Amino acid sequence: MNGDQLDRTIRDVLHEWTPDNPSPPAGVADLIVRRHRRRNFARAAGAVLGVAGITFGAVLVTGAGGDDGAQPPATRVSEESKLLWQTTLPGKSWDACTTAPGAVYCRGAEYDGIGVDARTGKVGWRQEAQDVDSGRSPAGSLPGVRDGVLYTYADHAPGASSAGTDLVALDIDSQQVLWKHKLADDSRNRSSAVLFDGGILTNSPTFKSVAALDDRTGEPLWTYSWKKADCDRVAIDGVPYLMCSPDSDKAPQRSTVIRLDPETGKPSTVATVEGPTAYIGTDEDAVLLGGMAGGQKFFGDPGPATLTRVDLRSGKVTQHRADGLPMGPVADGIVLVPGRNGTVVAYSADDGRRLWSRELGLKLRKESRDPTMRELPSTAAVDLDSRVAYYLDPSGQLVGLDLDSGAVRWRGRVEVPKSPVEGGIAPELMLYERGLIGQVGGELFRIEPELPEAGS
Repeated sequence: MNGDQLDRTIRDVLHEWTPDNPSPPAGVADLIVRRHRRRNFARAAGAVLGVAGITFGAVLVTGAGGDDGAQPPATRVSEESKLLWQTTLPGKSWDACTTAPGAVYCRGAEYDGIGVDARTGKVGWRQEAQDVDSGRSPAGSLPGVRDGVLYTYADHAPGASSAGTDLVALDIDSQQVLWKHKLADDSRNRSSAVLFDGGILTNSPTFKSVAALDDRTGEPLWTYSWKKADCDRVAIDGVPYLMCSPDSDKAPQRSTVIRLDPETGKPSTVATVEGPTAYIGTDEDAVLLGGMAGGQKFFGDPGPATLTRVDLRSGKVTQHRADGLPMGPVADGIVLVPGRNGTVVAYSADDGRRLWSRELGLKLRKESRDPTMRELPSTAAVDLDSRVAYYLDPSGQLVGLDLDSGAVRWRGRVEVPKSPVEGGIAPELMLYERGLIGQVGGELFRIEPELPEAGS
């Protein structure tokens, strides 16, 4: 399935998708596939099609439900912070950023890569994209940085109606392209290319296949193919894995966790689970999968869910009922699920229990032509040292929640230019040393929250 076919499939599925109402919000399908940045959409776009519909994560329309009424313990809220720098990036729109020691790297509509000094915010170099007016695919994330090489994405055939996608290795010192590798489609999300010990695992030029590449030369180390499933790629403790779910109702209705030998690519099945599942994340030595438990047609439909834990060492499978699909970042045994209207619900990664819920209190504006569509907060950036989960909204407001209770511990704000409301758009927030680096539109900043002392 190429990018255009995937776009049409998403539209078709969403036109039938009814999370809370008899019909979906007007124009929601076109808003999703519109070529703008959709970070929270791309985060979970493993695209489990057919009987599973499409795997999103509960961030786009359905959310995780309302507040359960539990009040977090009172705590002093700090509004103190230190804004170290703020930079307006060149170009009109930016997709995703990643950090490395001493630097921030971003990709946008006009640049396949840009380097920013993390100490000063000064733009050091930029790699211009070709044919920037060709309606390029956005990137939900960047694969990362290793040994002085930035791994990013670029159009395979700039200017073509279906430009395709290349994984690109860009030498940071010289800004020279070391190698390119063509992907099968326009997916540019967290699963499209992952670094593991000894290489980088990425989509092959053909569907339902992955290639392990030498990260310095781009030469293939090994390949692996499969049938009748859609698989997320992930590296855990330096080892590549596939999280596979049936691609249609005609495929065997089971999901598998597959370990790929880093040196040879030899597959070994860690565990098999009945029914379609969505990959959530990892918790210590366990993989977390989510499944539908209430007869839902799509993963985005509200209703009970099954949280499955697969122990990667023993292959032991344990399953627990949850009141909603716990799709979100996993931090020290807690899954942080973004809900509708700026609510966060915390679930236990051990047994799926709802631990707490909290309204972020951020400014998430409604889209005037479609009030059912709102802006989105960033994915949580979790500081485990201070046990705070930070969020950023498109207006530059920030909040820090206590990871264990949901209590607000800090609020901050960065002045950013006013911009039109675009429903479904989320900014980006990343941990960096003792603080945060955030990206809102073309604004990049570094800020250090000053938290209240413990017990105050």
